[in-house]
Amino acid sequence: MFIRPTNCLFIACLCLSRLSVAGGVSSTDAADVLHLEAAIDQALANNLGLIAARYRPANALDAVVIEQAAFDVELFGSTSRSESVAAASSSTLDSASVPESERRRSRIGVEKRLSSGAKVTLDTGIGRSSSNNNAARNPDYATDVGLSVRQPLWKDAGGTVNLAPIARARVAADQSVFELRTEILDVIAKTEIAYWNVAHARAELALIASSVQLAENLLEENREREKLGLVTPLEVLQAETELVSQQEDVIQAERAIEDTADLLREQMATHSFLDALEDEIAVRPLPSELSAARPLDVIVRDTILSDADAQAQQRALEVQRINKMLAEDATRPDLDLTAGVNYTGRDSDGARAYRDAYQAQGYDWTVGLELRFPWGLREARAGVRQANRNVARETVRLYAIKQQKALAARTAWRAVNAGQQRIAVTRKSLELNQQAFEQARARYGAGLVAYRQVLEAQRDFDRARSKHLSAMIDTLRATVRLSRVDGTILARNGFSWQSMEGLSEAPDLEAHPQGSSILSPDS
Repeated sequence: MFIRPTNCLFIACLCLSRLSVAGGVSSTDAADVLHLEAAIDQALANNLGLIAARYRPANALDAVVIEQAAFDVELFGSTSRSESVAAASSSTLDSASVPESERRRSRIGVEKRLSSGAKVTLDTGIGRSSSNNNAARNPDYATDVGLSVRQPLWKDAGGTVNLAPIARARVAADQSVFELRTEILDVIAKTEIAYWNVAHARAELALIASSVQLAENLLEENREREKLGLVTPLEVLQAETELVSQQEDVIQAERAIEDTADLLREQMATHSFLDALEDEIAVRPLPSELSAARPLDVIVRDTILSDADAQAQQRALEVQRINKMLAEDATRPDLDLTAGVNYTGRDSDGARAYRDAYQAQGYDWTVGLELRFPWGLREARAGVRQANRNVARETVRLYAIKQQKALAARTAWRAVNAGQQRIAVTRKSLELNQQAFEQARARYGAGLVAYRQVLEAQRDFDRARSKHLSAMIDTLRATVRLSRVDGTILARNGFSWQSMEGLSEAPDLEAHPQGSSILSPDS
């Protein structure tokens, strides 16, 4: 078999081009390459969906403070003044024909709610009255200092019921943290897949570019062979047609690069799509080897144990259990113990009146029971039935989530395993098609076969390269999705939940790359 030196050189260039696509020897090794770690860091810091989700934990923590504030000391006060003028004297004892009087009253105090449900009130008041009529004291000052307590004995009694709203708020705060973790894992997975999609699109372009170079070389060689009378014009036309087809594929590949780059930009949120985007994103090439998946039973176990959705749902179930307990408490009648004592003083001088009150010159005390409940308690009992259904609903949801996660783990595990097999098969097919193309190319150079056989061998070789590239990116996506499901995506990218604690705080929009646009959307 005779092979021209130019053919040997061309085949060697083709092999080098293929190695460049598969092994990562490309211009993306420059210093301005965006590494996956940097892309994920920017996504965690700037992703708009994640930033919106970061407000929930901060609001949930404030909800705990709001519930705790129900037990804060409350200050109160009041003051009033009134005057009255009678139309005429109503008694022979009146010293004035037109009795006039003035009354002033002021009161201040503090109230505190206790975890037992009791309300304790400490208050004091002073009143002043004056009149132009007969009076033992004019002006007349009346003071009192009192302490009163209202303690529920049935409904709303005890620390369990009264502290339940705080416990519920804390559980809801924990739930919001796990919901945020779900958002974080989704952002990491989407960013990693978007990153490798850009790498795949660039690899596709490099593959098509090598096919274009091959088509150009074949066209040039056919034209030379036509001049020597070794081929017909039809074979030159076939070579030209193949080149045009490959050039069309280049256009589509370049568009795919731009589309995938925009999806990566969307995850990182470092640029506004309202502005011109001229900079290209250079990424690392696709990895040449992918690690095998762990055993399926280990994957399913870790998925159930680490799943943030299931942990958030467990908190939602706990919230409904607390609501059930409060609903059951609402079915009890209101039975309150009331008690109070007031020390009073009275004098024509306000200071002496207060002194008399503190010296217990006068006093009164009360002790009583109050009972109140709606006939039939229909509303409260309906609330209990609703609470029981809500607990059952959230229990079913928790089980359904675990089932879905286990199913997702199994599906993702099979996708990774099948992908590993596809990579091996397509790699073997690639090697065989490369050998077939090289042989057809050599036989054509020796004049033993028609150009159409070379063209078919080239197309088979291109399809084999494309299938191998598709197997690589599909398996890589499946690996990312599997790590997202079983929770190992954090460790794969060098993160831990301890390093993510700062994301539970409300974000600073002014520090965002698009902060000015976000804060002033109409500008």
